[in-house]
Amino acid sequence: MAGRVPIRTERLVLRDLCEADVPALVAGLSPFEVSGWLTVVPHPYTEADARAFIAATAARPGHDGWGIEDRTGALVGVIGIAETLGFWLARPYQGRGYATEAARALFDHYFASTAAEDLVSGHFEGNHPSFHVLEKLGFRRDGDERVWSRAQGMDMVLHRMRLSRARWETAPRD
Repeated sequence: MAGRVPIRTERLVLRDLCEADVPALVAGLSPFEVSGWLTVVPHPYTEADARAFIAATAARPGHDGWGIEDRTGALVGVIGIAETLGFWLARPYQGRGYATEAARALFDHYFASTAAEDLVSGHFEGNHPSFHVLEKLGFRRDGDERVWSRAQGMDMVLHRMRLSRARWETAPRD
């Protein structure tokens, strides 16, 4: 199967995941401080989990499961849009604006290649960094729900957020 054309930004490349990414996926998702904020990611995260994720994203290549690579060629995280936007960054790469930069590039691609009128995401209560990324991207609060966190092993409050196509198209790019 031919891969997707990578999406390039000033500092990052969004690209297909591959077998060589297994160690970086395991290292990035192993800290509970990363996996604990995600809905479907288990803790601990294993090589088998990484291989299954890579296979799943290869089987549905649309807008889901993009590896985020920095200028050094390191896989620093993953971003994707399936039913909702999801993203994570390995701890050493958090706080550098990578999530916002990757999301902006993916949203441009997503809205240019789909007829979607809006995009939904969310963050668990207490995940202030993810909230700030979503807010910076133009998302607005759209209600709360209880969602199962596989890593936490319990239902948690998820603050649902929504971004409209119109809001995205008129948003300033700072």
